[in-house]
Amino acid sequence: MTEETFDVVVIGGGPVGENAAARAVRGGLSVALVEHERFGGECSYWACMPSKALLRPGNALAAARRVPGVPVGDRLDPGPVFRRRDSFAADWDDGGQERWVRETGIQPVRGHGRLTGEREVTVGDRVLRAGHAVVVCTGSVARLPDLPGLPDARVWTSREATSASTVPGRLAVLGGGVVGVEMAQAWARLGSRVELIIRGDRPLPAFPGFAGDASPTGWRPTG
Repeated sequence: MTEETFDVVVIGGGPVGENAAARAVRGGLSVALVEHERFGGECSYWACMPSKALLRPGNALAAARRVPGVPVGDRLDPGPVFRRRDSFAADWDDGGQERWVRETGIQPVRGHGRLTGEREVTVGDRVLRAGHAVVVCTGSVARLPDLPGLPDARVWTSREATSASTVPGRLAVLGGGVVGVEMAQAWARLGSRVELIIRGDRPLPAFPGFAGDASPTGWRPTG
């Protein structure tokens, strides 16, 4: 085992972890940033950036249709939409994000970080000791509901929904939160027949009522 000492050790290289590490470096502290998958996290590769890239072409087409005299087609061409989305996600290569980490003065550490003592993080055969603090920014993962038959179905989580490059003929979206509504809208505009299945009276229950009422995608409550 090798031991290294930093002022701060951050577990999780997503947006929160990157910002915490960068702020600590700007304050004159030495920082190690531990990430087991891709620096940049969910937002850069399977959430905010690819989802907005998928939504934007449909929004632009809808806006153009509302302007008299602007010639537009009837539907999107999925191929260029997917290629543009892939570029936003850097083709799922985090080399650029890792360079940013190094150039910022943060020490990147790849692997699963485990809390193994007071202000101590173990990553493989490396022990990282923090003089001031360990910051835990591990994010979240999609959770599949406990429904009979669901594990045997070809289920997408938000990861597949933002990274798939084939338009399914039909798509059922379970859940009317932000991710569900965004993905239902994006794939419907790409040509899927989408059914948004929600629990409650309208999509986007955490937002003002008009937001859910304005959803352009067909939906039905599950009761």
